[in-house]
Amino acid sequence: MSSMNPQTHIAISAVSKGIVEAIEVATPTPGPGEILLKVAFAAMNPFDAYMVDLGFAVVEYPVILGFSVAGLVVGVGSGVSSLNVGDRATAFSPHIFEQGRKGALQGTTQEYLVLPDHLCGKIPDNLDLADAATIPDNFVTAFYTLFDQLGLPIPQSFPAPSPPPESAVPILVYGAGSTAGQYAVQLLHSAGYTNVAATASSRHHEFLRALGAAHTIDYASESFTAEAAAVTGRADGKFIYVLDSISADGTIAKIAPLIHPSDGKVAILLPIKTGDKVGGSTGGMRAQIPDNDNPFAEGVKIAYAKTFTYREARLLQNEYLKNNLMLKILPSLLSSGIITPTRVHLLDQGTLLDRVNAGLDLMRNNNVNGEKLVVKVASD
Repeated sequence: MSSMNPQTHIAISAVSKGIVEAIEVATPTPGPGEILLKVAFAAMNPFDAYMVDLGFAVVEYPVILGFSVAGLVVGVGSGVSSLNVGDRATAFSPHIFEQGRKGALQGTTQEYLVLPDHLCGKIPDNLDLADAATIPDNFVTAFYTLFDQLGLPIPQSFPAPSPPPESAVPILVYGAGSTAGQYAVQLLHSAGYTNVAATASSRHHEFLRALGAAHTIDYASESFTAEAAAVTGRADGKFIYVLDSISADGTIAKIAPLIHPSDGKVAILLPIKTGDKVGGSTGGMRAQIPDNDNPFAEGVKIAYAKTFTYREARLLQNEYLKNNLMLKILPSLLSSGIITPTRVHLLDQGTLLDRVNAGLDLMRNNNVNGEKLVVKVASD
């Protein structure tokens, strides 16, 4: 064990509904199959605001915030072969599903963090740690949703050595300007899909086309439905696969008429928010669409994507992704430059608590667009 870790350290936690504080917690020792990470940067996502403001998915307090992280490996447990002390790594923590259990995972906005090695990936030397912190949660979200929940085949390698069976099938990524949406576009392009339509505000269109989108559509256009139907390349103007990365009442209503009524499949990233924006910390949340308020045709298959459940045996475990996604696939994609980080909005002013509170305010007011909030954690 490295001597770099103290006996206690600081973590930013929701200590009750609406109250966030800096608390002192014990610095753990990595057990078998685990690594200890000295956190340099932690990324925030809207779920942090949902937990703080609504108590959404909180089983018990305090709950440490944060889902993605990048830093330096300072300790490894027995059986770990993919990472060594001194490696630079990025990781994510699906801690919301583990609350109340002995040895439960913790959030990432803290100075030291223990995680199973299969939630961690080594990053190339030329990748800045702040950039690396933007990747894991949204990359995992996009990959799992496309290649598990929507059922697209996982390529043998990236870029795909040959076109997939449905390479020209119309695929809609709604909210492609979001970080999860950006990774979805990159992955689809690298997997060989040539008819991907991305919705975002017009200022993101050139960037999304550079990532591999064949078509871009402004979600605010008055002729949105007609424009979207026109790019499918089908007489019926319907998409076969749709990923809604915003997942709000308004977005679901907009995509419903565009999905093929019998062959279509839509993946909705949970939770579903009221209104039509990603920010929902002052509104309602739900885990599925009520039967009496379902705008989709009867034959449309709906996949409610609980992003982090692929590695949890009691939920929706995908053994292949558990053993490969962070340990092997992500490092390979980063080294080859196929996946590029999201634009960083760095929060590095004031105390660690000040930085997290600033990020929460940005999310509450829907002031995050096409970027990832990254909190500087390390003091050096």
